Amino acid sequence: MLRLHPLSWLFVLLTQLRPLVFPLLVLIFLGRGEWWELFIVVGAVGYALYALIYSIGFRYRLGGDELLVKEGIFARTERHIPFARIQNIVRRRNLLHRAFGVAELRLESAGGDKPEAVMKVITLAAAEQIEGVLRFGDVPAATTELRPPLLALDWRELLRLGLVRNRGGVVVGALFALAWQFEPWERSGIRGYFRLFGEWLSDFGNLFDNQIALVAGAAGLLLAFYVAIKLFSIAMAFLTFHGFTLVSDGNRVATDGGLITRQAASARIDKIQRLIHGESWLSRRLDRRWLACDVAAGNRQADEESSARLRWLAPVARPLQIEAVVAELAPQLDLRHCVWHTLHPRAWLRVFKASALIWSAASLPLWLYFGIKAAPIWLALIAWSWVESRGWARFSAWSCEPGVFAWRSGFLTREWVIARIDKGQGLALRISPFDRRAGMASIELDTAGTTANGSHLRVPYLAESQARAVMARLRSEIDLSVS
Repeated sequence: MLRLHPLSWLFVLLTQLRPLVFPLLVLIFLGRGEWWELFIVVGAVGYALYALIYSIGFRYRLGGDELLVKEGIFARTERHIPFARIQNIVRRRNLLHRAFGVAELRLESAGGDKPEAVMKVITLAAAEQIEGVLRFGDVPAATTELRPPLLALDWRELLRLGLVRNRGGVVVGALFALAWQFEPWERSGIRGYFRLFGEWLSDFGNLFDNQIALVAGAAGLLLAFYVAIKLFSIAMAFLTFHGFTLVSDGNRVATDGGLITRQAASARIDKIQRLIHGESWLSRRLDRRWLACDVAAGNRQADEESSARLRWLAPVARPLQIEAVVAELAPQLDLRHCVWHTLHPRAWLRVFKASALIWSAASLPLWLYFGIKAAPIWLALIAWSWVESRGWARFSAWSCEPGVFAWRSGFLTREWVIARIDKGQGLALRISPFDRRAGMASIELDTAGTTANGSHLRVPYLAESQARAVMARLRSEIDLSVS
């Protein structure tokens, strides 16, 4: 029987205490918070002892066709996990893992509510050995055919990825939250920020004495904010996908990438439930798209563990490259086979009403502060809602072909979701009060690989009679696949 690495307890402790590090530093160095929060340290010591005891009691062994795992000290648990049951493999290495030559390995199946085995941490050689056995069985790795990567991203592609995605907005929001902890003007952050915002609006209004200059100044601020988001997006693209490669051996597909934290994930090809294609307005100018997938898994929580599962097949690539990846991994999910059908003729009106209401509520503070001067901004937002809703309804469509169900939507940023009907786990027909009044309905198809933060295959704004006909067809195909 093999054991975890001797320092496994340290990695478990650091993982559990990571969310508490920042509040503890604020408490110690800034004097913010209550004295009782120092009990975090006491809890950390207790958890360190638990992690040490757990790591000592963990044992595992690779058999001919199964993985044997024993864990626990007083209450011992022994689990026999057949290799065929393990569908998703995630190997994670941050800077601390690299320094000690270790890795964290997670093995998942499609039927469990939690991973079959979590090894925090084992040596890198042991992790690679387990992965090799799960991928190639008893065949030595040296004798297996090494295929060239289906996709590899260089620095130029990562630069394009940062430009076409807006993930930097998360960083900007995090910086704002961080600044909230350091406000120097008064103890109450809420009152202080509202006062600062009021002073800024006053200075901004005095700087521009006409509406044209006011709109121009606001546009300049928005442009600066947009540039900051793009710069942070580029940085996140390099941190997340540096050295990204996509490989397949015919049975499994695997990805590997990351600058600071190196993460490798793999899954069985036949467990790919659906594909998600996407493109933004800028990516179309650069002739680029992105491709993600959902794989069968039992753990559907939107936490770090579920987000580490195999998802990105092509963070950014040319459309022809993405078509080649789809043809290799899931030819039955090729969008070129879809015949698209439009939505209800009044679908755009439903979208426009909701968007206009949201923008009107969002512009209410401008009306209260600037009065009639806010009218051009409000009119511009309403006009944009009209253009966006018309464009969204014109592009959005659905397809139901033998074996696959697909949905496309969007305006400037577009998305295609295509799923295997035989992998459907849930099917729903939803009619809201607004749908009932307009004679519409929506369809939802749930698959085993859907995560809580993933894209849902939901087709809204269908004519009710049409929606019921599609529901009957989907239900018959699901029942046929089960039988």
